[in-house]
Amino acid sequence: MLNYRELYDLIGDLTPLPADCGRVCAAACCGGSEEEGMWLFPGEKVPGGSVTEQEGVRLFVCAGRCDRNARPLACRLFPLLPYLTKEGRVRVIYDPRAFRLCPLVRLQAHLRLQPAFVRSVAAVGYALRRDPEGKAFLDTLSRQADGINRFLTLEEARSPICRRKGVVK
Repeated sequence: MLNYRELYDLIGDLTPLPADCGRVCAAACCGGSEEEGMWLFPGEKVPGGSVTEQEGVRLFVCAGRCDRNARPLACRLFPLLPYLTKEGRVRVIYDPRAFRLCPLVRLQAHLRLQPAFVRSVAAVGYALRRDPEGKAFLDTLSRQADGINRFLTLEEARSPICRRKGVVK
């Protein structure tokens, strides 16, 4: 069973940028509708907001304001995704679903994310991979990302966090 307190602690207070990246986009990732939201990982429970199900995935939808200490794992990882390769390796990619919302994804060639944040997202991926339910969910998310990347051809313009050796193994 996944221990979400431990997963949340792996990210801690780290964020993609040293400053509040929500100021760049007016916190675009913090709003949503019944069709949009952040995934809840298997067994994850989050206070506040509403939960809806879409294509077998539970989505957490908030009103745009939350207790940062109680936000879901997907919010803590955004705009990155721990990605499970078909060979079972963990890498960190920009979540292709973030492309339309997050300027950090669109400007990835010009902005460098905090390396400690990227490493902590990888650590979450390794922890998820050790749990059978977490690994299955991570595999599902990764295959969905594969499909979106093919459609958007984002894989051809992979970010430095995916390409550079030594940053994430």
